[in-house]
Amino acid sequence: MRLYRYRPIQSALAELDDGTFYFANRRELNDPIEGYAKIFFQGDKPAWQGLLKNFVCSLFYALQTYLLTSRNFRARGNFLHDLQSRVVPINFQRFDRSPLSRIFAELSEKFLREDEVKRLAEFYGDDRIKCCGKEPEFVLRAVTDDACRLCVQKCKSLGLIVDDFDENFFDVAYELSLDELKNFSDKERRNYVDEVENLNCDAMEAGLMSLKLNPRNLHDPSRELKQYLLRLKIFFPRMYVEQLKEMMYPDGYVVCFSRTPTDSSMWGNYADNHRGVCFVYETENFDGHEWINFAAKPMRIEPIKYDERTIERNFFDALKHLHFLRAEDWLTGADDVKSCKLDEQSAADEYYDAYREKFYRKLPAWRHEQEYRIFLPDKFHSYEEKFSRRLKYDSNALKGIVFGLLTSLDDKIELIKRIVRLRKNGRDFEFFQAEFDDETQNISVREKFLPINFK
Repeated sequence: MRLYRYRPIQSALAELDDGTFYFANRRELNDPIEGYAKIFFQGDKPAWQGLLKNFVCSLFYALQTYLLTSRNFRARGNFLHDLQSRVVPINFQRFDRSPLSRIFAELSEKFLREDEVKRLAEFYGDDRIKCCGKEPEFVLRAVTDDACRLCVQKCKSLGLIVDDFDENFFDVAYELSLDELKNFSDKERRNYVDEVENLNCDAMEAGLMSLKLNPRNLHDPSRELKQYLLRLKIFFPRMYVEQLKEMMYPDGYVVCFSRTPTDSSMWGNYADNHRGVCFVYETENFDGHEWINFAAKPMRIEPIKYDERTIERNFFDALKHLHFLRAEDWLTGADDVKSCKLDEQSAADEYYDAYREKFYRKLPAWRHEQEYRIFLPDKFHSYEEKFSRRLKYDSNALKGIVFGLLTSLDDKIELIKRIVRLRKNGRDFEFFQAEFDDETQNISVREKFLPINFK
């Protein structure tokens, strides 16, 4: 099977220089919905209590890190970028022999005794409620004030915050009626959640603006800490939920191809407005599948599925498949009560099938690309560095090159030089030229005769 890879000139030259493919991560692709999976939270009371424990400990860790570093490093960076590096769900087993483990245990116990925390764990621990969309963030935001108050109190006891700091300087009352929520349908409950979530975010944002703009606050020695805490209250729940979703699956990386070299929009988007090229590759068929050989091993290439259906996974079901943490830490509630999720059999095959499927599914709007991909899983985090994702392939798979409508003569010469160095043997190498057919109003490709001497 012949496949095509649209490239701008500089990327094409780099690939030919070392005969490699660069495997891109999801965030480097051009569709922000790429690799999306709908993550929901549906579990019993101990499972929710375990998550809430992790939330308050993660919040404390972010606050403590800020307080420790702000004393030594006064440079002002980008707050959101700085916070993003601190919003990491706590892996308790990392701190088993650390003094922090006692602090986490103490915070967890106190947090689970808070009235609002108990009510939310009871309500969502029904095990019939599917919590998704903005709702997980809403649940955490409802108890963020309690979490911040406990964390500030603990930081005071550690000497990180002065004793006379008022941890209740800005308190947003959610006025939740869980009895009312019980009578809502799933759709009604989510609409209500969205409305309350938006109102409270606006209220907290207004408080932060007031703190920053009010001249009377300029000489308040705790002004900077108050700003940080307000930002924590606004942004931390959202970032924490995003991190929970991200950690469910390891990263994966892809190389993209197409079945057609004549799509004008792809020439425009991926080949520098027709000034680039389109490489031609030949796959090998084995056991009913298409493969390209790499230096280490052959890798399978598969078509994209264009489908509006989303991949859905329950966060609590996935925990047992995450080898970098102890699922028991997350699925244990108050008084060491274990979640029934620890005993449920969640098939590993289903978990890993969904992991792969994420990278082979796009919305039907992209169907015109006729895309195929090679997928590089990263279960053991071996490919986090970009240089490690440049993998050498068998240069005999490269069978030709299609020059774009606007590829310059100088660029063609540079490309041919590198092809000669890469391929040595040019007996089966072909050159093509993309042209605009004014009869059909489409791009067409014709073979181009170039007497290149491969040595």
